[in-house]
Parts: sequence; C-alpha cells; structure tokens
Amino acid sequence: MDKILNKVGFPTGISFGLLAVVVFVIGDGIEAVWITDYLHSGVGFTVAQASMVVTAYGVVVAVAAFLSGALCDAISPRRVMLIGLISFLIFDALFITVAIPSGNLPLLTVIYGLRGFGYPMLAYGFLTWMMMITPPERQSSASGWFWFAFSLGMQIIGSYLSSFLLPGLGAIVTLWFGFGLAALGGSALMWFLSKHESSAHKAGIGVGQSLASAVSIVWRQRKVGIGGIVKIINLSGQYGLQAFYIVYLHTVHHMPLAQAILTFTIFGVVAVIGDVIWGIVGDRIGWRNTLQWFATPICAISLVYLYVIPNVVGPNFWLVALGMAGIGIGLSAHVPTTPLIVAFSKGETGNALAVLNFGAGLGAFVGPAIVAALVGPFGYGAVAYALAGLYVISFFLLFFLKLPGNARVLHGPAQESDPSIES
Repeated sequence: MDKILNKVGFPTGISFGLLAVVVFVIGDGIEAVWITDYLHSGVGFTVAQASMVVTAYGVVVAVAAFLSGALCDAISPRRVMLIGLISFLIFDALFITVAIPSGNLPLLTVIYGLRGFGYPMLAYGFLTWMMMITPPERQSSASGWFWFAFSLGMQIIGSYLSSFLLPGLGAIVTLWFGFGLAALGGSALMWFLSKHESSAHKAGIGVGQSLASAVSIVWRQRKVGIGGIVKIINLSGQYGLQAFYIVYLHTVHHMPLAQAILTFTIFGVVAVIGDVIWGIVGDRIGWRNTLQWFATPICAISLVYLYVIPNVVGPNFWLVALGMAGIGIGLSAHVPTTPLIVAFSKGETGNALAVLNFGAGLGAFVGPAIVAALVGPFGYGAVAYALAGLYVISFFLLFFLKLPGNARVLHGPAQESDPSIES
C-alpha cells in the first residue's frame, strides 16, 4: 500500500490534515453554488444585486488569500490559520442570524463579504505550509492532493449535501449545518497543526517587512506575477460559473433546482479525480505543458459548450453534466500552477504563494464581477464568452513561463523538507 501511495504522491504524513480540510470546506462552501439563486428568488434581490454580494465576498477572499501566504513567515502558518477559523465562525453566524433576516442589501453585502476572510486564511495557509515542507519534485503531486481535498469538500460533498438538504430543510438550516461542519473541521485542523512544530515556524521578520516583500516579488520576479495572473484566470472561470449557471439553468431553462445543483456535484467528482491525476501528470510531462496545452483550451471550450447546449437541446441534464465534466477536467489541470510559480520564486516560497493565493482569491472576485457587469446589459452568453476568453489570454501568457533550460519540472533540495510528507 505504501508503494502505491508513494507512486501517486500522496502525503501520508499529513493525511489527517487533508481530511480536516475536507470537512471545513464542506461547511464553508455549502452555499457556494446556490447562494446567488437564493438571494434572487428567496430574498428578493435582482441577479445583478445578488452577484454583487458574491463579488464583495470575492474581494475579501482575494485580500485574505494574499495575507495567508504573506503572513506565514511573520506570524507562522498556524497563527494565520487560527485567525481564519475564528473570523469565519464569527461572520458566518452573523450572516445567518443578522444579515439574511434583515433583507438589507448593504448590510448583507458587508457581512457576507467579511465572511470570505476566513477560508483563504485557513485553507490556503495550510497549502502554504505544505509547499514549504515539500521537496520541489513532489510539489505538483502534493498540491494535487490539496486541491483534491479542497474540491472534494467544496464541489462534491458540499453540492450533494445542498441538493439533499436544501429542498427539505430550507436555506437557513442548511447554512447552520455548514457552520457546524466548518467548526468541526477547522478545530480538528488546528489540533493537527499543533502536533507539527514546523507549522509554528516564523522567519524572524516583521509583519510590515513580510507584506512588503510579498508585494515586491511581483516586479522583482516578474514570472511570479505572470503566474499570479494565470491563477486569477483559473479561478475566475470556476467562481464565475458558480455565480450565474444555476440561475441560468433554473430560471432561464427551467431545470429543477436540485438537478441544477447536482450538475455541480458531477463537476466536483471529475475535478477531484483530475486534481490527483493532473498533479502526477504535471510532474511527468511538465508543469507549463499541462497548463498550456490541456488546462486552458479545455476550460475555454467547456464554458462555451455549457452556455450553448441548453439553448440547442433544452435543459438536458446529461448533456449539461457532460459539459460540467469538461470544465472539471480543465480546471483540475491547473494543479501544476502551484509548483510552477514557486519555481520562479528563488527560495521565497511564502512570497510566491502569497501571489498564488491572492490570484486564487482574486478569481473569486473577478468571476462574479464579470457576471455582475455583463449579465444585465448583455445576457448570459456574454458572460460565458468573456470567461472563455480569459483562458485564451492565459494560453498566451504561459509562453512566458518557461523554466530554466526549458525544463519540464524543477528539481532541487526542499527549503524545509519534512520527512513526514514524503512517507
């Protein structure tokens, strides 16, 4: 069994931590695929207003994602993650008990936005720690397993639970269920980190210096900055799709809500399998090759298909599911982005991952922002084509991300290798 796990790059030493991440993100993202529809049909906002609420969430996610990497050297990954957990629990409770009952758009926007501070600090803080202790030649596989855990919780189990709980129990009970899972998973993760001394490591620099170096690496190591743009595009497609597609299927084409949500479960199943496979493939055929020749074109084609197919054949569940499988394959093929960005950091792993995490968080803003800006005046087609166009841009940006000597992957000593992650 150990040989099989080693072949697929599974970091057995942190398996409990990955399981805790799964539980936390189930709770954190239980509403992700239906919140826009609920704010529209349940609370009474327009689609554009609901999208703006999600956009505010994305802004905060972007800031928190940057801080999750930038602050690890100054205050340690463990403290970064603890701040994230406490923040999420406070603002999630306020979202359920105060913001939703008020029906007040500004208040709801602020509280739901601040709710977005939590998960990047906890989940991406854990990813930053993983990359700090993982040897370069194993980083694509290790990041693949992280995104496997993240997607398993967010897209598969979270979407499935929503499709099961929402019709029978309603939105509020479903949200409280998610709160409980997030508290359980987050607490378990903090306990796990307390057993690993490396998670409390601080580089001995101040917060200001840590933040400044995380910002300046964008022009000091320009390929890190380009990689950050690629990461923004990667997540923009996912969050943009979540912001409009349920409403598009349910409101425009009258697909039953439970079925529409279930299509995201299918996307999630494919994505989590792909996270592992593409992580291994990336270490074999090259990180940039995987991104440029597989990830970007598959995403662009799938997004156009998902818009077109309901207009051609109606709300056919299986044909929509096929498109969702395609977007799952394409998005999961972006797994090697993590080691590719780290490879250009020249030892500044935390700073590079601050840019990476910021890109991931900014994608949560850019995707819904595109929806909010285009869906009203131009319609759903404009949204789909705009998101697809981003991946075309990403394809050309990747020409600038060649490794030294045009190598496929980077080999070198770990910065702070932890034997447990290699076992």
